[in-house]
Amino acid sequence: MEDTDKDRQTFGPLLDITDESLIRLASRIANDSLHSPSTGGKVIARIDGSYNIVHIVELESIKLVIRVPCTGWGSGMTPIAAQAMDSQVATMRLIRDKTSIPLPEIYEFDTTANNEIGAPYLCMSFLPGRPVSQLWFDKSSALPLEDLRLRILTSVSRSMAQLSCLTFDTMGAIMEDEFGTIVIGTMYDCDQQEDGSITYSSSGPYSSVSAFLKDKYVTISQENVWGKAKTKVMEAIIACRPTFDSPPGFVLCHPDFDSQNVLVDDQGNVTGFMDWDFAHTMPRSMGYARYPGWITRDWDPLMYGWPHMPDSEDSPETLQRYRSHYNAEMGKALKWQGDWKLTEKSHIAEAIWIAMLHPMNHMENCRKFVQVALGDDIKALDVLYEIGADEYGEDDWNSLTANLKRLIC
Repeated sequence: MEDTDKDRQTFGPLLDITDESLIRLASRIANDSLHSPSTGGKVIARIDGSYNIVHIVELESIKLVIRVPCTGWGSGMTPIAAQAMDSQVATMRLIRDKTSIPLPEIYEFDTTANNEIGAPYLCMSFLPGRPVSQLWFDKSSALPLEDLRLRILTSVSRSMAQLSCLTFDTMGAIMEDEFGTIVIGTMYDCDQQEDGSITYSSSGPYSSVSAFLKDKYVTISQENVWGKAKTKVMEAIIACRPTFDSPPGFVLCHPDFDSQNVLVDDQGNVTGFMDWDFAHTMPRSMGYARYPGWITRDWDPLMYGWPHMPDSEDSPETLQRYRSHYNAEMGKALKWQGDWKLTEKSHIAEAIWIAMLHPMNHMENCRKFVQVALGDDIKALDVLYEIGADEYGEDDWNSLTANLKRLIC
């Protein structure tokens, strides 16, 4: 894969790790951890992601995945970045230990550069399959596309339902203490600097979602009419929804629960869930029972391209049909108990959560809620302007908030 300036800014010399050093590392791990000696091999793929470079190394009798984080050069591998890597390993090992969800097995990892490739790495088992993102619109499948899609959603729901066995009292990242006991520690995040490099940060843990939101919620500026409108509508939306602290407790979900991170076979059966960076416990309404991201795209208006991209987007009606199917399959998997009751409107809870934590989403998410609450006959931006300019009538406002309450609750 040809390097771009952006790749070079993010990954620096990690892009120059040689095939020879990767094969040496893979061969040693195969011999030490898998008792599978190898005298040769080759690197058959390199995938540059947002935060990792993934190398697939084929030895004589096994394929290994060597994942190198973007923080593995210069001053990037800080103690916080190393802890985040430890947490990712602890999370994946816990899920593999407590469920049959298909995750890669981690054979070895190193948070230092004192190894064959001169960089931190995770070495994992290779999982077969193709990402859902490659298959969702692929009409060349052996199965009719609709059948394939429904099978994928059924298989994903059955896997995610298994996470119901893991519950926690605190919101934070999973860690192992010195005795190997699972504990909840600080959660991790990352930011891209002006020079393109990535730095990691930590916060928490938090005893409640309210404490988390008090720390993370970004207050909307009310310097202009749009700021006033967003503030008023966001306050109305939040008031319509029961607190994220109810029901109490925390659970897990994939940290980037979208189509590029789910592998399936040609029959639609899940073969693996990839990319567990920044996983941490979540409020139940944002946990394992929520919809996967590729069937909630109509509630992510900044990213949704329908109807202008019909070859790569589904209509709102189609997405709602898939949500209904997923909701029913999650209900079956959970025997209609527990967090299943949160699945049906989890896309709305997620839209509220995103709007609360990401200022760039405030306007579009407010517009989406107003549009759905009032119907296609109105122009949501006109309504928002009138709200911000204090020109929206009291009866209209009462009608809007009543509709929002019905939508959300």
